[in-house]
Order: sequence, then C-alpha cells, then structure tokens
Amino acid sequence: MLPVEVEDFCEHLRTRNYSSLTIENYHLDLRLFFATTLKAANQVTWRDVDCFIEHQHRQGLAATTINRRLYAIKHFFDFLVIEQETSLANPVKPSHHLRQGQPLPKKLSVQQVKGLFAQIKNRQDRALFLLMLRCGLRVSEAAHLKLQDIDWEQQTLLVEQGKGRKDRRLYLSADALASLQECLAIRPAEVAGDYFFWNQKRRRSPLSIKAIQKKMERLTKAAGVKASCHSLRHTFASNLLEEGAEVISIRDFLGHESVAASERYAKLSNRKIKQEYLQTIKKVISKTRV
Repeated sequence: MLPVEVEDFCEHLRTRNYSSLTIENYHLDLRLFFATTLKAANQVTWRDVDCFIEHQHRQGLAATTINRRLYAIKHFFDFLVIEQETSLANPVKPSHHLRQGQPLPKKLSVQQVKGLFAQIKNRQDRALFLLMLRCGLRVSEAAHLKLQDIDWEQQTLLVEQGKGRKDRRLYLSADALASLQECLAIRPAEVAGDYFFWNQKRRRSPLSIKAIQKKMERLTKAAGVKASCHSLRHTFASNLLEEGAEVISIRDFLGHESVAASERYAKLSNRKIKQEYLQTIKKVISKTRV
C-alpha cells in the first residue's frame, strides 16, 4: 500500500511548480519502490534500498533508470525530513547510486533518415516527425504544441515551458513549415485544447506522448532502423554542428541549461572535428615545416 506521505509529497511538488510529467514520474517511481519494500515510510532502511536496487537489476533495467528512481526516493525522504520535520534518516546513501558511463547520443545517418521517412503514409505523421527532426523537439514538446505557438508569418515556433520550465523560440525550416501547413489543412476543428496534433481514432483528443512513441516504434520496425523519438533530436543537433553551428547556439536550440550538455554533440561530430583538424594543421605545417 502506498504511504499517504507520497500524496503529500506530490502536492508539495505542485506548489513548487514542478511539471505534471515530473510529478507523475516521481509518483510512479515511489509506487514501485513501496510495492517492493512493503513497508511504511518510517520503517524503510538503507537495506531496503539495497534490496530495491537488486530487484531493479534483476529486471534488467539500465543504470540511468535505477539512478533516476533512487533520486525520486531520496527527494521524497528529504521532503519528510525537511518539510515535515520528521526524525527519519534518509535511507538513500551516496554509495547507492550506480556508476554509469557517458554514452554519446546516437544520431541517424542520412540513409536511415530517408528510410524512416519513406515509411510515413499520412500528412500528420510527416509533419510531426519532420518538426522533431528540423527543430530538435522533445517528444513532450511536440505533443504539447498548440495552434497559437506557431507564428506563420515569422516562420517561428514557440516552445512554452519546456524541460526546466524554460520557454524558447525556434525557427521553422522551409520543409517543416510546408508540412505543417499541409497538416493544418486536414486538422479537425474540434481538437480539444487547441493542440496542433490529434488522435486520428478519437479526433477530439490531442495526440499523446505514448501515441507518438508508438508511431515511432512502428516506423522504425518497418524501416529496419534502431531509433527512438529522441534520435531525431540528436540527429538535429549533430547535423547543425557538422555544418558549422556553434555549440552555444545548439544549447539555445535544444533548450539545454548549460553548454556542457550540448558539448556532447561535439564529440559525436567527426566531420566537424576533421574540418577543424585539417584547417588547423595547415597552419601548423606552414610554421613548422620539416
């Protein structure tokens, strides 16, 4: 049974203006934890956290997923100690967090992108995934796009309250703009909440995050490509960098909090590195010819 303190914690997050998606994820992670421990919050010890980690390992979950759940549990117990002034000791210790590597983002090749888009059969899906590819949108940002967020005259897109509660304005490429206009021409007028993308089976309902992810799964399977919605975002950033965009600009396009998050793409871009090497080594050779 889920402790009542979890609901108090989620309400606390709402008052602190956390996004509904973050609160939902915290609630799910805590529900999984307490379903495993079968204890009240004031009975949980560091050994229960150990057991939970072992349970997650047996399910084959990645270190990033386990660490995210540990963070939710730690945040919850911090809330009990600080906000509710309980005498509990936080059972999540620094040693509980798993070491993890820093894998490079996986971008799609030109051939993979073409193969993926060759499988798209309707105008809405093309507009949706082309927008994610050309603007680097997160799947949640695409799902939450509204009619008023698109400035057709200025050819820009406003992403409101993205990750980290940051707004950003993006430019629309010619092909993405044309695809959005084609999609607008067939969009049902009755879509609730003025959302731009809609559920084709329930035309009043906006397209959900899970529905978009399912669409991507079907497309990648048909194309024989291993990719996710986030792969389009990685591809967008890598392509810009390869063609000369600065890392600081990519940070703004992607809505990253720091340049460090965007610098990972610099490691991914072999073409950019090659160009810089060849340009620089010419100057070196001219000065140190042997």
